[in-house]
Amino acid sequence: MFGCALLTITTWYEFAHWYNFGHLVSYGLHVDAQNEDAYIGIPGQTKMYWPELSNFSLVPIRLTACRPISDVLQPPLESPYAIQRFNQETGSWQTIVEATRFEFCLNPETGASRLENIYLLPGSSVRVMDSAAVGAMEPFRKNDLARWVVFRQVFPTANWDTAITSMPFRIEDNVKRDDGVQYRTMH
Repeated sequence: MFGCALLTITTWYEFAHWYNFGHLVSYGLHVDAQNEDAYIGIPGQTKMYWPELSNFSLVPIRLTACRPISDVLQPPLESPYAIQRFNQETGSWQTIVEATRFEFCLNPETGASRLENIYLLPGSSVRVMDSAAVGAMEPFRKNDLARWVVFRQVFPTANWDTAITSMPFRIEDNVKRDDGVQYRTMH
């Protein structure tokens, strides 16, 4: 009976994930690249992107997250992440935004850490960060391949051995570039 129930639940999760994202998942932690239509004032930018971390295992998984300093009473937790771009010339992934440290997680006045341990329950998901206009970041261009990397361990530096990567996604934005103009891409 237990085996039948487990098989039914697993099949339902796999089908739902394949239907929503176009790929199947394996046992353990999984990162999906999400996006939505949004315009934040950057010419040619049409999408906001973020990673979503899911637990497709039978046990709760402990993660390190940070509650950043904000003018919001209870800002959402953020997990350490990196953004990578596929370099077609070398055939490898290059890191564009790296989470080597969690400096934003320290209170600038007291130096106190705002790190928290959270538990991701089986079958649940959490948004890793708010959102970013990835297509407006240098050196991304329209149709480039990008991917998210989410870290389970970040201190003293990001541990790439325990990192989880998303499936690659295409940049849909065609941002108009002006020399010397820097856009705020993280929101």
